[in-house]
Amino acid sequence: MGFPEEAIPAQVAKNLVVECGIPPRTAWRLASELSLDVAAHQYNAVTGDPRAGMRGTRIWEYEQWPERGVRPTVAALRVLARVYGTSWKCLLGLRDLEQLPAKDLAEYHAEPDTPVAVAAPEPEAAPSARTPVRAEGRAEEEIGAGALDDAILLTKTNVDDVQLDDLWADLDFLGGAYTRTAPDSILGQLAVIADRTAALLKGRQRPKQTQDLLLVGAKSSAMMAWIAGDLGRYRRSRELNSAAWLYTQYADDRLARRWVRTSQARVAFWAGNGIESAKLAADGLSYHVGGRLTDAPLILAEARGWSSVRAEGQVLDAIARWTAIEDPGLGAGGEDSFFNITKDRRHYMAGNSLLSVGQASAALREFTTAREAFEQLSLENRWEAMDPMIRIDTGRAHLRLDDLEGAAAQVGPLLDAGVGKQPDMVRAMLKLMATELSGPRWRSVRTARNLSEALLDAHASARP
Repeated sequence: MGFPEEAIPAQVAKNLVVECGIPPRTAWRLASELSLDVAAHQYNAVTGDPRAGMRGTRIWEYEQWPERGVRPTVAALRVLARVYGTSWKCLLGLRDLEQLPAKDLAEYHAEPDTPVAVAAPEPEAAPSARTPVRAEGRAEEEIGAGALDDAILLTKTNVDDVQLDDLWADLDFLGGAYTRTAPDSILGQLAVIADRTAALLKGRQRPKQTQDLLLVGAKSSAMMAWIAGDLGRYRRSRELNSAAWLYTQYADDRLARRWVRTSQARVAFWAGNGIESAKLAADGLSYHVGGRLTDAPLILAEARGWSSVRAEGQVLDAIARWTAIEDPGLGAGGEDSFFNITKDRRHYMAGNSLLSVGQASAALREFTTAREAFEQLSLENRWEAMDPMIRIDTGRAHLRLDDLEGAAAQVGPLLDAGVGKQPDMVRAMLKLMATELSGPRWRSVRTARNLSEALLDAHASARP
């Protein structure tokens, strides 16, 4: 049709968007005749660091946004635009603009519509070698002559904003995926992030970049500790939490300290150290961060820790503090969704603590709320372990109220369906209920004995 060769990709991309309804980022990649992996390779080449870490899967996630996937940063869009031979603004459609943060949208409107040609990365000039010279042997004009060169070395960095944004985006994605993905899989992916972060920290960064890497290290280690605890690997959990705490000490960040204390309190409780769990949670509450990670998870962890030693006064005090701040509208999502537990889990923790100090009726009310909140969640935001845990503890509450039939009705569907692979705490709760059914109150009742045996069988099969 007479178009010059260099204009053809733009025409193809325009046609794919207008005629085929393909989103702009996908359209430009297809028009450039690049696969996801080749586009990622060229992205890394443009940044000047083939190890920058861009992957075809991440570019695919960028292309899925805003319906799902991951929001690309402006910096990432600029690099992709160089790969595709266009301007970064051409990689955004109206649906993208509706979801852009205000700062990015302002940058979009402030920049003129000027296509950018593909630019090959320029090789970085090697720093000139300088031989140290004794100060007294220098001429006066030589003194301080190398100070500027030495200061410029501080600008050399092995990390850029795109890499940092990718690390944070990966953490946020994995935090949200944990409710619907096998724990071992998430643990392995987090380990990759942790290893990559540690490797980057061995290089040279600007101070702010170093702090960001330390925070990524703290959060990834705390998340790994949490998940390792769910799998019953408590020794590894403690090691990971210790690593996370070291990262926070060097980062000197209050929010990071909250992440780690939340994980430490959880792991300590399920490892059988209730008082330690309560004290760790209380210390976490001393780091005020202004809403990004709410007080609720730590207060409830404190209550649960004290409940393990039947400290009723401390439990009721903590539950009262939580009730005063409970936000029914706080749901899944957000950058701290991994630690900001959902409503069903908050009410379950409250009920579990109340049940442990003999408040069976109050516990039942909390479990009922937990069940309702769980069923209102979308399937992707439900934590699979929550259903059996609510059923088991609701059954235990019925036992405390001398209602064996009600207890059987709660756990019966769970046993009929099969427990399957579950986190370590589900196995612990199955064994606890079986033990309670074997106590003096129910020992002579055939129904109780049969139910106890079924729970023990489920406990044996519920490997994490």
